[in-house]
Amino acid sequence: MSTGVKKNPNLKTQVYNYLKNQIMTGKLRPGERLIEEKISTDLEVSRSPIRESIRMLEKDGLLKVKKTGGVTVVKPTMQDFQHMYECRVEMEPLSSFYAAKRRSSEQLETIRAALLKGKNFQTGSTSKDDELLNFHEAIVQASNNQWLISMVSHLRGINVFYRKSIIEENPFHVEQAYIEHQKIFQAIVDQDSEGARKYMKIHIESDYNLFMELCRKKEVK
Repeated sequence: MSTGVKKNPNLKTQVYNYLKNQIMTGKLRPGERLIEEKISTDLEVSRSPIRESIRMLEKDGLLKVKKTGGVTVVKPTMQDFQHMYECRVEMEPLSSFYAAKRRSSEQLETIRAALLKGKNFQTGSTSKDDELLNFHEAIVQASNNQWLISMVSHLRGINVFYRKSIIEENPFHVEQAYIEHQKIFQAIVDQDSEGARKYMKIHIESDYNLFMELCRKKEVK
């Protein structure tokens, strides 16, 4: 089986990207245990880059390493999602506020490209691996505030599970998300800081409300 992993100095990064993709696409499910020996055999690599990748993914919030040495994919609780939302609803609107103030022309084009990728996702011409998170990431980077960038990056792990659950249960939400993204982008184009903050806050609140509604429906079933 060809995995696309090549033997070169970037082996650690390749293994990291491979495992991250396995988690993000659901091939490794929440709570599933990772077996180093199996990964080593599948990828035809030594355990050293695998262990380094596991440490990186643990830092991303995607893997949990137990004291006994076992490694499992993180299985977020409702409280985890709630706490993530409490952070996102404050930090991402703040990132949008500063992105509107500080973004360079190059950063604006990066945000625009991410927005268009979201449109392709909406119409089905982009695979589900290309999640709409790129748009949010581009805005956070454009804030040019390293503290904000670092703090928001720590939320990305659990956010993968959060976004995936929304899109799987309600694929039509992508259309609404794209409309909301357009408003955020236009505010950043216009350097309307308060507008960018407001529309990002509305967007994240909308996401969270939908997520909670889906969870309530599952409980009823």
